[in-house]
Amino acid sequence: MKLFRSTLLLTAALLTPAVFSPGVSVADSKQSGIASSADKTKPLQAGEALPDVALKNLKGETVSLDSFHKNGPLVVVFYRGSWCPMCTKHFQQLIQAYPAIQQQGANLVAIGADSVQNSAANAKKLNIPFPMLSDSELKAAREFGLAFKVDELTLSKYRGKGYDLKQASGADHESLPVPAVYIVNQSGKILFAHSNPNYLERLDPNRIVEELKQQN
Repeated sequence: MKLFRSTLLLTAALLTPAVFSPGVSVADSKQSGIASSADKTKPLQAGEALPDVALKNLKGETVSLDSFHKNGPLVVVFYRGSWCPMCTKHFQQLIQAYPAIQQQGANLVAIGADSVQNSAANAKKLNIPFPMLSDSELKAAREFGLAFKVDELTLSKYRGKGYDLKQASGADHESLPVPAVYIVNQSGKILFAHSNPNYLERLDPNRIVEELKQQN
């Protein structure tokens, strides 16, 4: 009887279809560096080296992320996009904290999945004083282990709110970075790392200032 039951369970398991995110297979996700969900990402941690990726600035020029920490510490902030209300709120907090960050001799650069055009429009709208880089193809997000595929249910909700990820990024991947903050020293070593799959939870910029003070 036990053998018969085990056979039935095995047969059912084999016949049950695996459930993956629409449009992306497990193999494709691993190969592309894009996790199947936010909680499956594997972000870089303190002690690791900053990836040297080339991204576009607001003028459409290709710049190396490595060039931003040559003269002192660097704060790297990953955000989802200009369409995201929580990102806008965090930007407003970062703008207020930016003078204190500069007082610690640090630079700050924000990296998002927006296209160059949408990044520039956001910078103008919010009067953002620090550099912003377009990671529309998620090159940096993949290198940092932050990129993930947005599931179809969430995409449907976003569309209902007027959020179009393809239009925002200018790409077809419909993926995002997990919001994150990194502090990097002049030699490119990550001294502090913070990320949270729950995009509603953002690091208080005052914490960034405190971490910089401890590093000085």
